[in-house]
Amino acid sequence: MFNVLLVDDEPIVKIALRTMIDWDNLGFSICGTASDGNEALVLVKELNPDIIITDLKMPNMNGLQLIRELNELGYKGKIIVASNFGEYELVREALVLGAVDYMLKISIKTEALIEQLQKTAKLLQEEQLILQEQVTREQVLRNNLKSVKNTMLKDYFTNSYHDIEHFLKNEEIQLNFANKACYQFYIHLDDSSLKEGQKFNISLSFIENMILDLMESEHDVEVFQVEINAIIVLIAKERLHQCQFDPLTFVQKIQKLMQMYMTIETAIVYSSEICGYQEARQTYLECKDTIDINFYEEQSVIFNDEVDLKQEIDFVNYVDFSKSILDFLYKDESSSIQLMLKTFTEQAHQSSIHPFALKTFMNKCLDYLPLCDTQITILNAEQYDRNKNNVLECKSSDALLAIAMEALDGLSLWKNAPRSLDSSVTKKEIVDVIRYIELHYRDKITLEMIADHVNFSENYLCRVFRDQMGMSLIHYINNVRMNKAAELIMKGHTYIKEISALVGISDQFYFSRMFKKQFGVSPTDYKSHVTQLSQQKKQTYPQLS
Repeated sequence: MFNVLLVDDEPIVKIALRTMIDWDNLGFSICGTASDGNEALVLVKELNPDIIITDLKMPNMNGLQLIRELNELGYKGKIIVASNFGEYELVREALVLGAVDYMLKISIKTEALIEQLQKTAKLLQEEQLILQEQVTREQVLRNNLKSVKNTMLKDYFTNSYHDIEHFLKNEEIQLNFANKACYQFYIHLDDSSLKEGQKFNISLSFIENMILDLMESEHDVEVFQVEINAIIVLIAKERLHQCQFDPLTFVQKIQKLMQMYMTIETAIVYSSEICGYQEARQTYLECKDTIDINFYEEQSVIFNDEVDLKQEIDFVNYVDFSKSILDFLYKDESSSIQLMLKTFTEQAHQSSIHPFALKTFMNKCLDYLPLCDTQITILNAEQYDRNKNNVLECKSSDALLAIAMEALDGLSLWKNAPRSLDSSVTKKEIVDVIRYIELHYRDKITLEMIADHVNFSENYLCRVFRDQMGMSLIHYINNVRMNKAAELIMKGHTYIKEISALVGISDQFYFSRMFKKQFGVSPTDYKSHVTQLSQQKKQTYPQLS
């Protein structure tokens, strides 16, 4: 329905126009009438008509002056002028000023009026369509630029070899924090809180709009997804304070809103003041590490500066710890083992040991135990290996304790066998070989060097090692190196040549082939592959969540 305003100082003309056609059935509605230009301007501001039919000669303000005023106001509708004979100069000037058509009042016919109105309506529809297409194109362009920007920021934050400088020179992509003081908020979403069958999905736009609503500024906020279940938020220090927030109160407000509107639990790590993208990237890596403190105890709000996780366990070594477990195994004191593991985990928590270091330590113990005494056998090798892998994948200290105990329950003792050094000579030598490899995997290791270390002939060493370990010595060395490489990748190393050198392989292409042979994926894809497997394991082994 198009709204029409009639402007004429002669009432008979307005009455005639009202009664000549069935306006409503034709898709038009007369929204108002005016007797001169002044009255018309008031109604235009109030009613915003689509079409104005105006006389040219009127008191106070004539039709030409009305058109000029409408142009000044930026009126977007269409104007049809009504004239008398002999007013051709006025009509011509009206058309120059922007009127789309004219009619002679003395000879107005129904069909002609309908035709003029429909032609004018068509012009309006075409303009609206063009305007809508233009708005759509601009929105698509903005969305595309925003998508490019978010992808670029994600790549920069997650890959140390990405450079942001040439993006800063791109005027179409607005980066807000090149040299601006800000706070960083790392929002981690936990999909384990979803019910079975529900899909995990981060609504980035929802979270972004929620934050923009609080901050009331697009230029002082950056929101982008860095991981499948994690979002980075950068907020200008000045803007945060203008909105009456400090970092902690802002986090508390966001937590409250998310609990109200979202079905998944969140943990947020916030930083102290930082400046620039380079510092923000380093802070992101710290926040990503900091969130792992939830392995020990769930916290929904964490201040990054208060957490400093250590990458090494320095208060005990895995050999001594394994021997302590073995002593309890011989005494058949399962409860003592459980208490020992719990105490050890609590000490790791108090010492701020990174969960990855704790899980790796436990995995080494499970590797070492079957080798350190001839009286130990594994009841189900496949299940034992699965438990060792699950130790590395578990998400909480409670899950770690449960899986470790399940693995230890899979060990059996030949209690009637003598527990002496003589009966376990071969295994002890193999343990020495394993320790040697553990210490020297970064170096060039030869069969001759290892044989000399344990005082065996090379042939005898190869035969005994295969009998005890079920694989060749070379295969075992490669396994160790590949596992160490995997650890480096998970800790954030991405440069293949560097990783290759750190695990004792000088040829990075040979290293890449070996790595893919062992793990089924290239070193570049390994981290994302592990993340995907972790999601699948949660469904297969829900007790690990």
